[in-house]
Parts: sequence; C-alpha cells; structure tokens
Amino acid sequence: MLPTGHIEWTWAGLNLFQRYAGLFEEADYRLIALAALAPDMLDKPMAWFIFPDANAALFFGHTLLLHGMVWGLAWATGRLRRWLPYLLAFSAHLLEDRMWNFTETLLWPLRGWGWHPWRHVGNPTEMFHAYLQLLIQEPILIILDILGAVLLLWFIWDRKLFYKDRLLTFLRTGRIPPWKRAVLLCK
Repeated sequence: MLPTGHIEWTWAGLNLFQRYAGLFEEADYRLIALAALAPDMLDKPMAWFIFPDANAALFFGHTLLLHGMVWGLAWATGRLRRWLPYLLAFSAHLLEDRMWNFTETLLWPLRGWGWHPWRHVGNPTEMFHAYLQLLIQEPILIILDILGAVLLLWFIWDRKLFYKDRLLTFLRTGRIPPWKRAVLLCK
C-alpha cells in the first residue's frame, strides 16, 4: 500500500472508533498518521543506507518481533491505554501491507535471518521503479489505494473538514473541532 493509503485507511478506522464506539476521542490524527507510517519510515531508509544490497524493502519495522516489543514497552511502562490508538495504527500497517504473504519478514528471526526477497531497491529511484512494477503486477493495490482515497473523502465529508476554519483547526491541533450547528430563532 502506498503511504497515502496507510493514512487514509487508518484515519477512516479512527473516525469509526470515535463516531460509533466513542473511543479514542483525544487521539491526535497527526500522530496517528506518523504511527501508521512508522514501519515504512524505519525500513525504507534501511533499504537505502544500511542494507542496500539486501534485495528487500521490508525489515525490522514489519516484524511481529518489533511490534510485540513496542506493545510490551507500552504495557510495561503503564502507557498501554494512553498509547492504544497509536499502537493500533502502528500495527494496522502490517494488515494494510498484507504481511501474511511475507512470512520471512513478518516472523523474523523465527524463519531465519533473511528478509522477504524482492528486488534491488538500494536507492530512491530503484524503489520508485520497484513500486511501479508492483502496482502493475498486483492491481489489488491500486484498488485498495483508490478505496483509501474514497475513505479520505468520506472522512472529510463526515467531519465537515471542507469548511476552511474546521480544516485549519484540524491541521493545527490534530483533532476534530466540535461541530456547532447554527440555531435559527423563530419568533
């Protein structure tokens, strides 16, 4: 999934939690976006600078080991409840990337010390071409990203972020501003 898709799907999920379950009302959508992208923000630079010859693009950020350690740290420090929306966004990345298809990485190091083999992506240009080829080979990814764009439009509509003042407040605070309905006084 493309980076925008991770954010769109995760924001839509958070919006559903807030709207229909009354959960995570204080979550900061900006931090949710960072959490949703964190596995890629860790792994893509590793592909370019640390493991440029690994012929892989999924490393530690896409392992159950790292995700389990982050969840364990939140629990051990007593921050699990406060961090829960961000942890869910972080680990939802594994579902959004369909990591069950890449068990060499997902279960690392239980399946050995190697990573899921892909192709050489040791610089940004090679990674761009690799992702372009991937989109051609797996059209489901295009469909998922189009659905993500639809979810983003739904989110904007649902939260009335097409109003400039609401959008600016959302961007500045990371939270949905309260909706104040106009009251008509009839005499």
